Amino acid sequence: MYKEKVQITSTDVDENLEVRLSNLFKILQEVGSNHAEKLKVGHWELFKHNMIWVIIRMEVKIYRAPILDEVVTVVTHPGETKSFVYPRYHHIYDNKGNLIVSASSLWTILDKTTRKVVIKPTGLVPIKGESHKDDIPLPEKIVGEANNLVDTRKVKYTEIDLNGHLNNTSYIGYILDTHDAPFYREHRISSINITYEKEIRDGQEVKMYSNNDFPEIIRGTVDGGNHFIAELTYEKRKQK
Repeated sequence: MYKEKVQITSTDVDENLEVRLSNLFKILQEVGSNHAEKLKVGHWELFKHNMIWVIIRMEVKIYRAPILDEVVTVVTHPGETKSFVYPRYHHIYDNKGNLIVSASSLWTILDKTTRKVVIKPTGLVPIKGESHKDDIPLPEKIVGEANNLVDTRKVKYTEIDLNGHLNNTSYIGYILDTHDAPFYREHRISSINITYEKEIRDGQEVKMYSNNDFPEIIRGTVDGGNHFIAELTYEKRKQK
């Protein structure tokens, strides 16, 4: 089990003064990465063996969004390895110890050159799984259709991460931008389940499709092939 105190800054929030979902993913990713480094299975250790971490699926439940200047405690731990899939769990607590965010994710290891899954990575310390009372189930496959084109984006240099592909937090930004600011003034995201099906690389054009319904399903494609799919649930904001 690993924990960090994190302060929500002005660059993390939207006009509702709540952490933007893409930044929430970034916080969870960074704390998870810091823990992996301490376990000697972080990015630098994998680079020595020409390997990289990639995320397969992630589900986040937001009971109450962290707000501007709030200091929260982020807790994370690995689950039991399942063949070549590595679960990780995440929790965020407020200063009174209330659980405000829970998440679960599935990761795998790729060969950095071939981009193929490494079934039995050599040279790495075995990852010991743990459990926690606030763990939520691991994310399941999303079932549903999304065929209404809602946005088209071209991947830019600033969205590419250390693995040479669109960072998982940037996918969330793409999803968020299928709606405008007035939508988020009225709606709050209460959960998201996303499956990362294929890498998205620099310069590629991403088309996003929605089912135009709640829960909302958003599907991202490149050259007609599916690269990600997400399911989001929303709550109506209370009018002030």
